[in-house]
Amino acid sequence: MPVRTHSNTVERWAARVLSSARTLRRDFLAETGLTFEQWRLHCRLGAAVEFLAAGYDVDQVAALVGFASRNGLTRAFKGRFGLTPHEFGRKLFARPGGGGLTQRAAAARQTDDLIRMMRETNTPAAPEMLPPASTPSHTNDIHVLSWMYRGSGYLDIGDRRYERERGVATWIPAQLEHVTGLRENSVSLPLGNASTADLHLPAPLQVRFSPAWDDYLMFCSISARSALRPDDHNPRHILDLFAGQVAAQRALSVPMPTDPRARAVALECLRRIGEPGGTQDADIRAEIHRAFRDETGMTLTRWRYAARMRIARDLLTGGAPPSAVARRTGYAHLPTFSAAFSRFHGLSPREYQEREAAGGR
Repeated sequence: MPVRTHSNTVERWAARVLSSARTLRRDFLAETGLTFEQWRLHCRLGAAVEFLAAGYDVDQVAALVGFASRNGLTRAFKGRFGLTPHEFGRKLFARPGGGGLTQRAAAARQTDDLIRMMRETNTPAAPEMLPPASTPSHTNDIHVLSWMYRGSGYLDIGDRRYERERGVATWIPAQLEHVTGLRENSVSLPLGNASTADLHLPAPLQVRFSPAWDDYLMFCSISARSALRPDDHNPRHILDLFAGQVAAQRALSVPMPTDPRARAVALECLRRIGEPGGTQDADIRAEIHRAFRDETGMTLTRWRYAARMRIARDLLTGGAPPSAVARRTGYAHLPTFSAAFSRFHGLSPREYQEREAAGGR
């Protein structure tokens, strides 16, 4: 009987469990440590072993477990077990069965023995799961930025628990007694730190990075703690990147249109918020302009202005100098940015920053 479920795509599985393909991929990686494709391959090869032990030939097994050809099964099988399916079957049935066992039971025992034999090496096997772990309650003298590379964890401060999911980076404030913990099969990596003089942080701050950032964030973590770094390595870049991500996410608190086309334009505007030109209104169709007016109460131009000012406000609160905030919100000149900020908030960028710093003391 064909094992059709082994051939299902991630999109089909996602539809079965009423999820999106992206969410299912993320959950697979977080819960199993494997991508969906790796997990599916393991299932196919496990079924292939059972069919070979039952006496099926290689072509039949390839078709039964979802490989398009015998060659595809052979390559995958040898990569996993170190033997081709043909060699596996030959060794399996060349070994004598246990006395008193049926042919099926003997084949099953021989299969288990052979797989165990193939897995044996001269080095200890790595544990299949990483154990959960937690720190004692403690404080840090500096703010620490920690990123969940795999699995999930938590940060406990007093009675408050902050969940740390896959991809989430968390600023842990200095001088606050806390406990950090990791759940089973989870890995957390430090990305950087900041002194209390450089960053005002009264409470934890979190932002989610998509899996597309994994390689770069891993590189940042290694570069911050070893000599393996480029000549122009800037340890503050990751801190600025975090601040930018936080600001962009908070900009979503600006009323968002619900029309799918208008929302796509809004997200593209946020993505390109640092470009002086940004998204050109002349390129936007009239019905999208109407959707912005009807669903947000603002024209697209006014909405973009409000988003820029929200991002600017958060960057200034985080301690970024006004000149840097101007560039990151798409203003080529500081005076132009200062005038726009003052019109929106009633304070100049410097006055706003001084007020926020005084309020946090």
